[in-house]
Amino acid sequence: MTRKHILVVDDDAALRSVLTMRLEYSGHTVEAAETGLDALNRLAYADSVHADYDVVLLDYMMPGITGLMVLNHMHLRYPDVPVVMMTGHAGGQIADQALAGGARVCLTKPFDSVELEQALRCCAGIAA
Repeated sequence: MTRKHILVVDDDAALRSVLTMRLEYSGHTVEAAETGLDALNRLAYADSVHADYDVVLLDYMMPGITGLMVLNHMHLRYPDVPVVMMTGHAGGQIADQALAGGARVCLTKPFDSVELEQALRCCAGIAA
């Protein structure tokens, strides 16, 4: 898979750090956001300088602006940027909401490197 420009959005600092390191080790360029507002600001800036993200890894449950709110905004403003929704809640309802909102994949935490790589490959054809 070619190198991707990836935005990781999660309010859990430890998970953000692990995902960032794992993705950078795989050769990707990674930026991280702690909140939904930070994610929206980074998306707008990237768009303004024509450095769009190839994939966004987005936590479903965050304080303030939730992942679902970010996803809805992205679906309207950045429909070509694939989203991998991440959730700590197992069950079909959250996955259904995320997929209906435009996410390409929904991963249930904790997930392993293989699942993450499969999700990125799923998005690779979309963001190639």
